[in-house]
Amino acid sequence: MRESTTRRATLNDVADYAKVSLKTASRVLNGVTTVAPDLRDRVLEAATSLHYRPHRGAATMRSGHSDMIGMVIRDLENPFYSALAVGAAEVSEANGCLLITSSSEGSLQRQQQLLEAVLAQRPAGIIITPAPGEDELLRSERDRSLPIVAVDEALSFEADTVTFDNFGGAFSAVKLAIEGGHRRFGVISESLAIGTMPQRVEGALSALRAHQLGYHPELVVQNVHTYGQARTAARALLQSTDPPDVLFCANNVAAVGAAAEIHRCGASTTLVSFDDFPLSDALGFPTIVVSHDTRQMGREASRLLFSRIAEPDLPPRHITVPTELHQYRQEVRHDNT
Repeated sequence: MRESTTRRATLNDVADYAKVSLKTASRVLNGVTTVAPDLRDRVLEAATSLHYRPHRGAATMRSGHSDMIGMVIRDLENPFYSALAVGAAEVSEANGCLLITSSSEGSLQRQQQLLEAVLAQRPAGIIITPAPGEDELLRSERDRSLPIVAVDEALSFEADTVTFDNFGGAFSAVKLAIEGGHRRFGVISESLAIGTMPQRVEGALSALRAHQLGYHPELVVQNVHTYGQARTAARALLQSTDPPDVLFCANNVAAVGAAAEIHRCGASTTLVSFDDFPLSDALGFPTIVVSHDTRQMGREASRLLFSRIAEPDLPPRHITVPTELHQYRQEVRHDNT
């Protein structure tokens, strides 16, 4: 008699429906090829008719780990992190694993809660864009030989890492703006507790110092987390008594907010952005973008993880994904001082 559809079919249901032993049903569904063809066909037909799904938890307990990769990113709404996850998923799926992605929203507490949930599934490995702070849970899992790859910024302990050249990209972008005749720079960045931010801000300031240009602390705004905060910060800088002629934005969220405010004001301010963003090439004012292949970064992180799974005793490795500069509506200013 066909089982009720009000509950999920079990392996016992499949065996009963096919009129075979539980052992035979298990062997067929686990891919054993020595089962008689007629028995195999009956089991597969029963599994299809009952919409049977294998118990992944049981398989995990037998093997010690699952065919799942856990990925924890900081902000699922941000196109940067979603593109990162897409790239990582491509390589994971090519290696026969499913990538499960979740977002910490930049909270260390939430990150630890998500990791607890993921680790309960015994993943084959973890890819993470870490929230600021010391994560002892991750450190202890690393010490137990769980493969872990940090992407976009490093962890507080030794682990495989994939990053951009944050300092070099920012330095080159600001240098290009200086060579165009710009002299007064404002800076908008996320919290300096996020590992990429100090590198990018220092890259920008180092370019100013290298060209004997002054650093104006009153033109540096930090802890900008959202589009709205970025607009507010840009508005304050543009409306100041002696406004900057360039706004350097340390990530795409800051850049989008600043671009909206430059457009609203009708200013000719040059925007320099670390991270590309939609329509950056179509703005009505000069723009310099530190561009990079975010999907490629995700792919590299996933490849590094599977390499670590295959060779767990390798020393920690670091991959730097290259960046390039794009300049739109170039404007050269002449220094009349």
